[in-house]
This record gives sequence, C-alpha cells and structure tokens, in this order.
Amino acid sequence: MTVRVPVSPDVLLWALDRAPDPDAVASAFPGVDRWVSGEAEPTVKQLHDFAARTGTAYGYFFLPAPPAIELPIEDFREGFEGERYRSPSVNLLAVLHQSLRRQDWYRDYAIDNGFAEVAVVGRASGMTPAEAAADMRRGLNYEVRNRVGNWNDQRKRLLTAFEALGGLTVVTSMVENNTHRPLDLDEFRGFSLIDDMAPLVFVNARQTINGQLFTLAHEFAHVWRGVGGISDEDLRYEPQSEIERWCNRVASEFLVPGEDLRERYRAVSGLGLTAQIERLASDYRCGTLVVLQALRRDRLYEFENFQADYDAEVVRLRGFERSEAGPGGQFNYNQPYRIGTRLSRALISDAIAGRTQFTDAARLMSFKSMKNFDSYASYLGMVRG
Repeated sequence: MTVRVPVSPDVLLWALDRAPDPDAVASAFPGVDRWVSGEAEPTVKQLHDFAARTGTAYGYFFLPAPPAIELPIEDFREGFEGERYRSPSVNLLAVLHQSLRRQDWYRDYAIDNGFAEVAVVGRASGMTPAEAAADMRRGLNYEVRNRVGNWNDQRKRLLTAFEALGGLTVVTSMVENNTHRPLDLDEFRGFSLIDDMAPLVFVNARQTINGQLFTLAHEFAHVWRGVGGISDEDLRYEPQSEIERWCNRVASEFLVPGEDLRERYRAVSGLGLTAQIERLASDYRCGTLVVLQALRRDRLYEFENFQADYDAEVVRLRGFERSEAGPGGQFNYNQPYRIGTRLSRALISDAIAGRTQFTDAARLMSFKSMKNFDSYASYLGMVRG
C-alpha cells in the first residue's frame, strides 16, 4: 500500500524556492505543481527525495507553515529588494555551518598546541576608522609603498598575512567544491566569525578580484573591531548599522589611505574622472570603485551625481574581470583559497600524527575521497606515511 503525505503548499513552495537549483528540482519532480495545488500528495519516498534535492530537513514538511530560520551569526545585510532573502538559502547556511565546524576544530587544535590568542581580535574597538585602518596596514604589512604585483597578488598577500597573525580564511564561490551549488552574490559578499583563538573571514568569490579585496578589508575590520557578522557591503550607500559604517570606512581607508590620497591626487587632478580613478587604482592596487568612493569621502572631486558616476563605472567594468579563487580546473591550486592554508596544514599534520581521523580531516576540507586528500597533501608538500 502506497502511503501519501499531506504537505502544506506554502511549505512546498518555500522549500522549492530555497533549493540550490529550483528549476532542476521542478524538472525532477514534474508532479510538484499538483502537490502545491492540492490535486495530489507525494509519497513518503517522493517527499524524502524532494527534501534531499531541496536541502530541506524532512521534518519541516509536516509544519503548517514555513519555519523562520535564523542565521547563527549577526546579520548586517541591508537593502535587498522584496522578500527574497528573508530566509537564508541552503547554500548560505551550508557554508556558514561548515565554517563554524572548521573554526571549532581549529580552536581546539590551537588550544591543544598552546598557541597564543590572536592579538588583533577586538584591538581596534575604541579606534577611529583612520586609526584602525592604519593599525591594519601595519599588522598586515600592507602599506602603499609595499604593494607590488597584480591584483591577484594583493589578495594572496592579504590572505597570507592574516593567516600569519593566526586567523583563518576562506575564499570560494561554491559549497563543498560543488560547481552545481554556486553562492549567490546578491545574497551576501562575505562574513566574519570572531574568536580569540580562531577568527575566520569568508569571502564570496563570485565577485571580481577587486570586489574580493574590499570584502577582505571589510571583514578584517570586523575582526579588528571584535564584532562578526554577515555583510553585503555596497559603497554606493551609507549603511544604517554603525558597525557596518565603521567597517566600510576602515576598509576604504585601509585600501586608499586619505593622507596618501591627498598627496597623489595633485598629480591626476587635471585628468578626466575615469583617467583619475584608473591611475589611482593602479597605485593602490585596488578597484576603481573603491577609489571613486574615496574621492567622495575626502571631497577631492566634486560629483554632480555620485550615484550616476558610480553606476556608469560599474557598467564600464562589467565583463572586464573574472571571479573565483584561481584558474578553473586546477583542483589543488584552488584548495588553499577554499579551505585556507593555515587550516589545511593543521588538519593534514594532525591527521598524519594520528590525533584526527583522516576521514574527519577530509570531511572538514570538503573532500569526497582519500585520493583527493592525498593529492592535496602532496601538493602542499605533506605526505602521510
């Protein structure tokens, strides 16, 4: 006898909307429209399969209405249109919980190995944005005179410098190395998890390299402030949150220091706006949008309509730059970004020493097989016996 399950249409639609690929789910379950209309009910197996494909806990389908799912961290996002992101997507929740599991593991590892607390966590809580930005530049050895190489080099340098202080980093565009589960840039750009032993910053790599640099600086500011959360920072707008305003200003000053900018601007002030921001972006190794905002911040350029100029620059840049953490198809090359080098080496060394099971280490690194684990360990110069 086939057992069918009555399910609230609202819950079905909610689960479908949150799925990583709603169209693919709808195609896999052609009868879902009849479930929603009440003309038919799914079987137990169909509902289990539907739950798995949408990333929804099976028990939710027995609720009379969609549940209110809370994020496990502070939510600083503002300005989304409509109701789309009132409930976090399954992909966002997946990377958040994976990051929390990694942080928990590394905290224990750091304590067991007698590591010191990460000194920069909360250090700038009483500083002005300019003071905090200067402290960040010193702490990360990122003064303007030291910035060499291309924009990818800047990102790698900042990630390496933060990890050298004891922090953890993740830069990825997907869930669990799964190209079929891309992160939505419209949902979030980054987040920070604050911990004295294991502060973690996460950057959504669906954005351009220039966007990633600003997000990194913004999330570093959260660590220096000692208050973490999820962000969708947008330089066009002034956030309502005092913390987000502070972090945006710190990130801006970190990448484009005001005193330095005023000196350099004299040499480009006679150029057109596009030429100005391109020249200055080359000096600072950051994005032209960050420079554009800094010119407004320091009142160096008289904008008739900043919003229009910003939007025009976005249009000009569109299609110029690519996202992601490295060359496509190079699995091992991308893992130090998607996992973080500090965490990768800690997990591998602890597994080789027998303190962490290899399967647990592989799971925390999002590897589906020990072949992936061994290949990556070899790539990092760490081979298990």
